[in-house]
Amino acid sequence: MRKKLVLALGLSAALVAGIALARPNNGDMGVYLDDNGNVVGTWVMSCDGVFSYSGTRTSSSVTNGHLVCNPR
Repeated sequence: MRKKLVLALGLSAALVAGIALARPNNGDMGVYLDDNGNVVGTWVMSCDGVFSYSGTRTSSSVTNGHLVCNPR
């Protein structure tokens, strides 16, 4: 339980920092969760629009960050 809280606080802090530095972007990243709320995989939509993942894909997907991409 404590690990989940620490992970949630860390992700929240990273998200707040990302919003503070918000610039136009077109990339996202996130995690796949199992039925118990544990992270079982990750995914990324790159700046070039390429989707990739690692781990296990589930129907519970949470976006937890944005990629800041160089202007074209």
